[in-house]
Amino acid sequence: MRILQLTDIHLFSDASSPAAVKNRASFDSVISYILSHREQLNVDGIVVTGDISHDGSVESYRYFFSKMELLDIPYAYLLGNHDNAENVLLAHQQQGGANKVDVCRLSDSQWRILFVNSVVKGRDHGLVSSQELNQLEMQLSESDRKTAVFMHHHVQPVGTPLVDECMLLNGHELLSICRRNGVRFIGSGHAHTLFQRKTGGVLLSVSPAVCHQWENGATSVKIVENSGFTVISLADTDSLVVETFLI
Repeated sequence: MRILQLTDIHLFSDASSPAAVKNRASFDSVISYILSHREQLNVDGIVVTGDISHDGSVESYRYFFSKMELLDIPYAYLLGNHDNAENVLLAHQQQGGANKVDVCRLSDSQWRILFVNSVVKGRDHGLVSSQELNQLEMQLSESDRKTAVFMHHHVQPVGTPLVDECMLLNGHELLSICRRNGVRFIGSGHAHTLFQRKTGGVLLSVSPAVCHQWENGATSVKIVENSGFTVISLADTDSLVVETFLI
C-alpha cells in the first residue's frame, strides 16, 4: 500500500494578496505534479495532515476540495492549528468532495491507518488529550495489523527553534503508547521541513510543506521557496520506505 501525504497548504480566502497567490500556486503545482506523474507515484490514497487553510475561511476550503477532486484518489484529512473545524465542514457540504473518505477506508488487510488529533484551539503548539490517548490505546489493542499513525504536530524536535517551540507538548506520552502497542510509523507536518528519525522501533517522519519550508535552524521567519510531499510505502513485510518529493 502506498500513501501520499500532503501537509501545510495554508490557503487564504483573499486570492489577491501576495501570500495567497503564492500558496495557491504552490498547491496548484503539487496537484499538477501528482496528476502528471500518477502512474509513477502509484498511490492508493492520500492523507492531508492539517493547516489546509491559513485563515480558516470557507473560501479556502472550497478551493482545497475543488483541487483534490481533480485527482480522483481517495483522501482523508485532519486539521492543524490554523484550521477551522466548522468552516471546513461547511465548505465540504457546499463543495461536495466525493473522493473524501473516512481514514479507516484507507487501511488494508495488512496495515491500519489512524488519525490523532493534536490541535489545541487557539494555540500553535500541540497536545493530545488524555481522552484521545486512551482512545488511541484502545484502538491499537483491537487489532494485530501493523499501524501507521498520522497527526499534525511533530513529536520530537526537528532542529528548527521557530517550530520546535510549538511542537507536540506531550510527545513522550504518545510515543510510549505507540511503542508498547507496536506502531511502526508516525507521520506529521507542522514543521515545514523534511525530518526522519527512528526511535524504539517507530519511524517518525515529518513531511515537507506544500506552501514552503522554513530554513533549517531558523529562530525567526526565513523561508525556503519549494513545495514538497511524501509517499509512504507500507509493505506486507516490516519494511517501510518514505520517498520525498520537492518541486
